[in-house]
Amino acid sequence: MTDDHDDYVSAGYTGALEPGRRAALVVVDPVNAYVDPACGLYAGVEEPVERMRELTAAARAAGVHVAVTTMALSADGSNAGVFFRKVPALAAYLPGTSTGAFIEGLAPVDGDTLVPKQYPSAFFGTSLAADLVARGVDTLFIAGLSTSGCIRATATDAMQHGFVPIVVREAVGDRQPSVHEANLFDIQAKIGEVWGIDRVLALWSAA
Repeated sequence: MTDDHDDYVSAGYTGALEPGRRAALVVVDPVNAYVDPACGLYAGVEEPVERMRELTAAARAAGVHVAVTTMALSADGSNAGVFFRKVPALAAYLPGTSTGAFIEGLAPVDGDTLVPKQYPSAFFGTSLAADLVARGVDTLFIAGLSTSGCIRATATDAMQHGFVPIVVREAVGDRQPSVHEANLFDIQAKIGEVWGIDRVLALWSAA
């Protein structure tokens, strides 16, 4: 990884982004499918889930707005179009499934924004960007599942909408560690920032 880092630095991937004046936290798809070993989407992400709980509690305590996303599929999944055809495992999100329900402690609460979506990004086809702009948000901390899919897509669209994206390393996860780490590396190099949770909590505490 050191050689990869040096190669990227020499190529000019050296920019750094700082948080702006007002932040929000988006927790992407924290549903039972990823922690239920009987589900095809199970990803062994119990530790990141604990950090998501810690992070959302800290955000609310600090007055940082929280948005929580979920896949809102039609009964046949057709409203997710090609994505549903490509990933049949998304049937875990179909209406009425226990695997599509929020993980205990990670459901949105009063004052949060619920973001129903049909595609990987929390922004695509949703009102999230408009909601954040209306709240004066310029920085988006990102947690949730999974790193290579919905987290990367959300970070990319956050950047493309003009928000500073900061992925919280310990509060995201994926089914394969190598895939998880490769995507965090690439997000840091090209899209936004990857911060440890202690750094995030210290920032919110100071604010």
